[in-house]
Amino acid sequence: MKLFTHSLRLYTLAFTLLFSAWVNAQTANPNPSVNEVFKIAFSAYQQGNYDLALKNYDLALQIDQSKSYLYYNRALCLRAMGNVSKAVSDFRLANDLKPTAEAYYQIGLVSYEKGDLEAALEQFEAAKLIKEDVERMNFLMGMIYYRNNRFEESLKCFYTFTDRVKNYADAYYYRGLSEAKVGRYADAIVSFKFAMMYKNNDWKLYYKMYEIYLAMNDKKNALYSLSMVIELGEKKADFYEERARLYLDIGDTFKYEEDLATAKSIKASTASLSK
Repeated sequence: MKLFTHSLRLYTLAFTLLFSAWVNAQTANPNPSVNEVFKIAFSAYQQGNYDLALKNYDLALQIDQSKSYLYYNRALCLRAMGNVSKAVSDFRLANDLKPTAEAYYQIGLVSYEKGDLEAALEQFEAAKLIKEDVERMNFLMGMIYYRNNRFEESLKCFYTFTDRVKNYADAYYYRGLSEAKVGRYADAIVSFKFAMMYKNNDWKLYYKMYEIYLAMNDKKNALYSLSMVIELGEKKADFYEERARLYLDIGDTFKYEEDLATAKSIKASTASLSK
């Protein structure tokens, strides 16, 4: 193991030295083309060497300020370095030269992370006019619409996103919540089951399914879903009482009494601990 670690360090050191030598050889050219400098900057950025990348993006823009991709890629570098305000400025400069969905998305993402959902939505909608989907854009738009009670619009976004990204549990979860809000209970159950394929141990998913099955008057599946909530560790008195009522509704008086007794015991224990 020590030999492997030592060899890995030597390999990493050798790669770094070779990369630095290549960069020095490239920058030794007194009159490099903008494309040559961009390649150096982009390679450095991919390697996580943001200082070197930024230096060469600056140099590329000294050579030619008419190329939008130079501002866009410098903005990505600045954002990675934590200089968000300067990054947004560069994204806007890139869009002034040539509007792209990617630049609008990045500006919107910054606003979303700051909690300015209205500004984020404006940028995402501008991006959507150019390209239907960019990274997590439709998911984030869906979240904004959902929080603003615009459920039909949130559904369109979540469906667009899940058509492309198949393994994102939260997208299916909020798709299901949106479907439930507009009364599409059967569709909501399908969405939650998709979410469970990637997040099967989330008790909140089962609880939402319990609520929807109740709305559908499907007490058998409501009982199963609530039982899963309890099985996953949410052993709260309220949940046992809710399940007791379900047992009573289906005629299982033994289980009804058992759950009521468990709920009573939990409440007594909680009261004792609070003294």
